[in-house]
Amino acid sequence: MQAMCEMESEYYKMRPSLPYDLDVTSLILVFSSPISIRFRMDEKRFDVDGTYNARYEVVKKRIDKAYIKGTTKRITEKGKLTIVYSQKQEETEYKRYIQYLQHNNMLGGVIENFEVEDLQGVTGLKALRVDILYNNNEKSNDALTYDDLLKELSTGK
Repeated sequence: MQAMCEMESEYYKMRPSLPYDLDVTSLILVFSSPISIRFRMDEKRFDVDGTYNARYEVVKKRIDKAYIKGTTKRITEKGKLTIVYSQKQEETEYKRYIQYLQHNNMLGGVIENFEVEDLQGVTGLKALRVDILYNNNEKSNDALTYDDLLKELSTGK
């Protein structure tokens, strides 16, 4: 999430000098089913098991064009980070990540929470959406670290 916020912020700083004027939206699909990666010596390549889950494939192909349930508004919006999930514990986990990035002035203060329209073969998806703060000032070289996150989460609510 931090990397996405930083990349989008950098894009909008560079935008005036780019040859095409495009808007960017950021979307994260939370998919918490485990996968396993193994190396096949005979073919000298990696195999990834668990990624061909049919539900995951359907969601992955359709989610970027999805609408907020009961509206004609897309789930993604310029200047906002959208996180799509299906389980309550995923919502709780990602809200903590959002709070951490809000505390570090990377995300805005208002968290939108809504249901995603039913996709073909997939129902019950929900989403969180929050503003990305574009810092035009030069950031310090003190990057947020995994240890910072763990510290914040262990002392958080």
